[in-house]
Amino acid sequence: MPFLLVCAACLAVLFAYGYCSNLFFRAEHYKVLVPGMEAGRPGRPASPAQSEPPAQPASPAQPASPVQLASPVRIVMLADLHGTVFGRDNERLLRKIVSLHPDMICIAGDMTVKNGGGSTSCIALCRELTRICPVYYAMGNHEIRMEHYHEFCAEMRKTGVFVLDNEHVHFFAGGKKCVVHGWNADEAYYHKCWQKRVLTAEELSAQLGSPEPGAYHILLAHNPEYFPTYCAWGADLVLSGHVHGGIARLPFFGGVISPSLRLFPKYDAGEFREGSKTMILSRGLGTHHIRLRFFNVPEISVIDLNG
Repeated sequence: MPFLLVCAACLAVLFAYGYCSNLFFRAEHYKVLVPGMEAGRPGRPASPAQSEPPAQPASPAQPASPVQLASPVRIVMLADLHGTVFGRDNERLLRKIVSLHPDMICIAGDMTVKNGGGSTSCIALCRELTRICPVYYAMGNHEIRMEHYHEFCAEMRKTGVFVLDNEHVHFFAGGKKCVVHGWNADEAYYHKCWQKRVLTAEELSAQLGSPEPGAYHILLAHNPEYFPTYCAWGADLVLSGHVHGGIARLPFFGGVISPSLRLFPKYDAGEFREGSKTMILSRGLGTHHIRLRFFNVPEISVIDLNG
C-alpha cells in the first residue's frame, strides 16, 4: 500500500509538472550566417517614406516599398500558440517580444485550433505585434481546417499582417536582397506517417515560383518533415513548427513523438542543417490535444541574421 501511494504521488507530481510547463516560455537564440550580407551596413538607400513599412499592404502580400533594414537582422518567430494566452491579452508575451527588439516577426502557423478556438485572441495579438515591426504569417494545418478560414485571413490582413498564402515579400539588409516566402500546404501534407505524401521541389516551384538567383530565401513552412525538399527547392533558411518539440524530451533521444505519430522524429526542435541550408524548428508556445509538456519548455525563437 505505501508503495502504491508513493507511485500515485510521483505520477501526480509528474502530471502537475507537465501541465505547469505550459504556463511559462523562454527565448531561444540562434545565429545564422547570410553570405553577402555586410555586417553593420544598412539596406539599399531609401527615401524616408520607404524606410517604414506601410500600415496596409499594397497587394495581399507585398508592401508598397521593400523594407530597408540594417544588418544584423533580428527575426522573432512564433509558432503553435493554439489559442494559449500568456497574461491578460497576452501582455506577458508582448512584453517579452518588445524586449527582444525584433526587426520582423515571422509566424510559422497553428496560432489557433482547427475548431476556430483562439482566433479572436490571435487577431488581437497580431494587431499589437504590427505596432512593433512588420509581421509575416504563413498558415499551419489548424488554420486551414477552420470553417471560417478565409474570413480569418481577411481579418488578419486588416490588422496590417502580411499573410503569405504561397506568396512572398522581400527586404534589403547589408546590401543583400532577402525574400520571405510563405508556403500554404494542403492538408494532405499533414497526414499520419503511414499516409505521408511525398513533396517534390517541382511541386513547390509550381506553388511558390522559382527562387530568384542571388537572393537569400527564407521559407515559412509549418511542417518541418520536408526540410530536404525545401532545400532542394532553394530555401536558405526554413522556419517551422508543428512538432511541439516532441511533446516530451528525453536526454540523448530528443522529442518523443510528432503529430504524425512518428516516434523520436528526426526533426523535433532546434537548429538543423543540410549543407549551407538551415532550419530553425520551434518547440511552439501552446498545446492542443495533449496539454502536457515534459522537459520541453514553450519557445519564442530569436534568429539573428549576420553577414
